[in-house]
Amino acid sequence: MSKLIPASLGAVGAGGAGIGGYMLLNPSENQKTEKVITFKEKYKGALLDLEGDKDSAIWESKFTLLKSGSPHHPSLKGITTKEDTEAKSLHKQGCRDLYNSPADNNHYLEDFKNYCAKLIGDVVSGSWIEGEQTQTGTKWDGKLKDIKSKKDNLISSVLKELAGKLTSSGETFTENERKLLEGWCHARKKDLSQGEENSLLEEIKSYCISS
Repeated sequence: MSKLIPASLGAVGAGGAGIGGYMLLNPSENQKTEKVITFKEKYKGALLDLEGDKDSAIWESKFTLLKSGSPHHPSLKGITTKEDTEAKSLHKQGCRDLYNSPADNNHYLEDFKNYCAKLIGDVVSGSWIEGEQTQTGTKWDGKLKDIKSKKDNLISSVLKELAGKLTSSGETFTENERKLLEGWCHARKKDLSQGEENSLLEEIKSYCISS
């Protein structure tokens, strides 16, 4: 709503108010409304399909986590006390509400990752390499060899740094070098998906998944 306030003494210029007059101020001209970014806008590549059966397997795994979890978002609380069919429907509705919530809420981000979003581990098919850090000639060694030979073309800054530190020659690497790569792979597995067409995703498939 516009407000009238007393003008300062003296003329205020053409179109202004003179002595004893008033100036018309519009608060909307002086106030800036900061746009609220929602989860739906910020993490488009991680959203689960709410309508069809495309992500049914992921929904099942998220529902299992929800049953043993402690969500923060009001729409996700108390769902698992219902009968399964109703609970799963409420789970999707709760995620829909979460998608429209502010993305800067850290508690809601935790809920988003745990119960409502696709992680890298959900979208990358194949067997993730596990263990074998203490053995020589393992799958990790083959991946490390590839990383070393392609260090100038790597996307991940962590992998670039790792490639620069690789001291082993030939096809055998140290236990510590294998552990560093395994640690990177395990961390990426828990990252939010950024969509199928993502260059980092291809790098993860190349160095973390058994050929």
